Order: sequence, then structure tokens, then C-alpha cells
Amino acid sequence: MRLRHAVGAAFGALALIVTVPTSANAAGGIFYYQYGDSANPTTGQLEDPKADQCHDIPEVEGKPGSAFSPKNNVTEHEVTLYGEEGCEGVGTKLAYGSELGPDVKFKSVIFELED
Repeated sequence: MRLRHAVGAAFGALALIVTVPTSANAAGGIFYYQYGDSANPTTGQLEDPKADQCHDIPEVEGKPGSAFSPKNNVTEHEVTLYGEEGCEGVGTKLAYGSELGPDVKFKSVIFELED
């Protein structure tokens, strides 16, 4: 009798794990950047951004300035920084755990899916 309950519980747990929805393209972590006056910058962030999707930086979207000083803490995802909105223009790659200085300007980013 106990074996039958244990097997039933195991199958129930397996079914629950299989049916829980997960986002295959969600990147976990936080991507930090700065914007505004470089002498007194404000820090912004993208938290758990979707991978393989362009993200315009909201604080500089439609404005003349750019974001700068990126820090990639998005788990195991390389990010490409673009100088224009809509992930247009020349791209600069930034590996996971890396950061760049204030001379790197960008307006949009895309987090690459792993192969």
C-alpha cells in the first residue's frame, strides 16, 4: 500500500514539474547602466530581460543622450550594445560579468541566446 502511494506521489510531482510553464528565452539577472550627466550619473537597470529581443533603454529613448557604463550581470548571456534605438547601428559585445566605461554609449541592447 505504501509503495503505491509513493509511486503515485512521484508521478504527481513529475507531472507538476513538466506542466509548470517556463520562459525559454528569459535571461535571469540584472543589466546595469548609467545615464544623464556623466559628472553626476543616474543608475538604471533592466531586470530579467528577455533574451533574443531588442530592448531600448527607457531613460534615453527618444532623447538626445545615451546610456553608458554598462555592467552585464545577466546570467550566462552575452549582450550586444547598439548606438541607436531598435538595435540599429554598430554593435559592441559585452560578456557576462563584464563592464565597460563611460566612453561606451548605447541606446538599445539585445541579450544573445546560448547555442
